[in-house]
Amino acid sequence: MVPLVAVTSLRRKLSVSAAVGLLLVPGCHAVEQELPYAEPVRSSPDDLAGMEAGTVSVTTDDSAVSYRYPRLGGDHPLTVEARTAMAARQTAFLEDLPEGGSPELHQDTAILAASPEVVGARLTATASAGGDETFEADTLWYDADSGEVLPWTSLFRDEEAIERAHLALAEVLEEGYNLPERQLPGLVGEVASGERSAPEGGASADGRGGTTNGGAAGDSNSEAAGEPGGGEADGGSEPLDLSEPDQAREAAERWAGSPLGDLAFSTAGGLAVRMDPDAVPSAGRVGEVLVPVEAADVEGLLSELGYLAREAALNGDGLGDDLSQDEGGLSSQGHTLDCERLKCVALTFDDGPGEHTDQLLDSLAEYDARATFYVLGSLVDEFPAPVERMAEEGHELGNHTWKHDDLAKMSADEIRKDIERTNAAVREVTGVEPPTIRPPYGSLNGTVRKTVEQPLILWDVDTLDWRSRDTEEVSAAALDNTVPGSVVLFHDIHETSVEAIPDVLAGLHRRGYHFVTVTDIFGYQGMESGDVYTDARLS
Repeated sequence: MVPLVAVTSLRRKLSVSAAVGLLLVPGCHAVEQELPYAEPVRSSPDDLAGMEAGTVSVTTDDSAVSYRYPRLGGDHPLTVEARTAMAARQTAFLEDLPEGGSPELHQDTAILAASPEVVGARLTATASAGGDETFEADTLWYDADSGEVLPWTSLFRDEEAIERAHLALAEVLEEGYNLPERQLPGLVGEVASGERSAPEGGASADGRGGTTNGGAAGDSNSEAAGEPGGGEADGGSEPLDLSEPDQAREAAERWAGSPLGDLAFSTAGGLAVRMDPDAVPSAGRVGEVLVPVEAADVEGLLSELGYLAREAALNGDGLGDDLSQDEGGLSSQGHTLDCERLKCVALTFDDGPGEHTDQLLDSLAEYDARATFYVLGSLVDEFPAPVERMAEEGHELGNHTWKHDDLAKMSADEIRKDIERTNAAVREVTGVEPPTIRPPYGSLNGTVRKTVEQPLILWDVDTLDWRSRDTEEVSAAALDNTVPGSVVLFHDIHETSVEAIPDVLAGLHRRGYHFVTVTDIFGYQGMESGDVYTDARLS
């Protein structure tokens, strides 16, 4: 079988920009040559209708971490996937902090395409310590039709099209950047040399049912194109259907390390593919090399989703003001972290609010931490300001009865009236009813479970702060016993408990934990009224 690269000509007139490099011409002095350059379509989440940016930032004596993720309202799949991926990277970074050098990890999001049909997001991560810096980038593509968040491979009609895109990159690097084939980096070099090719059997039609212009760049039935060989890396592999989410993900694993994982659409209608500047010496000292794949070379390579994404990049202006996932719009509170994949912990505080609650809220704010407050209805009327602040800062309020009576000793009618009275007090201040109940003393029975109309939340880590009234013992109890999925019990009416929280936050943050609310930590598995929950540990 003749390697595709040996018979396929992808040469096109290269688009250029003001980017200038110096190339040596044998027998002559150095001359200036304009290098191929693509202008990518990238926007801030805040600049597009129907989305905004959410941020998390924590600076401690050990490190500084931050990330900015796209918020599309409630628990939109792209919001959850992007934020969870960033949170997981943060955990890995904190679990393996380098020694010295003021280590930092900063992650950001750029929107590559946005329309009601598709949204593309580029996630970047820059880590630095001791003078060393690393950069990583990946893209996610939300398909509204399937409701799935997909990898970059879903933008291509099949793996043969992915191979051809690598060939197009190879040609631009060879002709436009004067890079010999033997120096072509990674997968681009492997495809160009014939060492790597798509599995046999890729479809010849493009994502819209047509074939490519001129045949050479995309018509797999043309004589010039040849047949993709079963390369060294994929010999014997079956071709994948990239329209199927699981197979698109499998393809992304097959093509791991491809520069196409960090592609954007260019303003010219082609692709702008970021390459590591170290791999393209002729580019000079630049922050990133954006290699163009012209629109003519892209035709026939894209899937239906790919064409929709390109249209959204070039002509879309967002999701629209009324297309968010939840009725509450961008302000709605959804489960934006998938705690099934993360180290999450729910810090809970009973019996307040009180005179120390504001101090506690200050400590939580330093870690961008969210907590759950099981408030007494009688104290909500007495301390409305901290209750308002809890809601404004993204914390969750739970029902802890009106004045801490034992629900198990009450009749069904008494239970109902007590719970409704407390719900109303919280709703009056925050506009939202508590989603869960914590029975005082953890005391409940069948009558309680049948009567209440909210889930009942207990705990798996009891700091016994009400008994010890010792700050060091309280923090040690939390740090020694917390595991992923834990629900930790404190009381914010005790000053010693509130003073323990900075150490608890610092210690758990250093281990890579994420501080979430009770409904966040149970969100992935759901909760039912009257059911009892102690923790969300995964077994």
